[in-house]
Amino acid sequence: MATALAGCAGPSIYHWGDLESGLHNRYVTQDHGQADVYLLETIRTAEQQKLKVPPGAYADYGFILFKRGDREGAIASFEKEKLLFPESSAFMTKLIERVKQKEAESTKKALPQAAVTPEAQP
Repeated sequence: MATALAGCAGPSIYHWGDLESGLHNRYVTQDHGQADVYLLETIRTAEQQKLKVPPGAYADYGFILFKRGDREGAIASFEKEKLLFPESSAFMTKLIERVKQKEAESTKKALPQAAVTPEAQP
């Protein structure tokens, strides 16, 4: 029965690559060491072969980049997800705002205290 059903299934409209097994390794077996490898491979292969990147791939990769401190890369990935999947627009916009907020907080903490607080007036 399964063989008969598998024969009727059409090709996927997305290039899934190793995304499914990579997600399983990351979330079920807690193997975070290669978290970006399967995502990047899936995305690059899809882009090079002019195939569709699966929903959530850019968002997930953006989250990994954010956790590593690459805020610009994270925003770029979230923007790609938003462009390709308009239904994710509200969520991606919120994530982008959060990344920018964290960036502003980091910049504020990096400034000397005198630059942050106004000088006392005589």
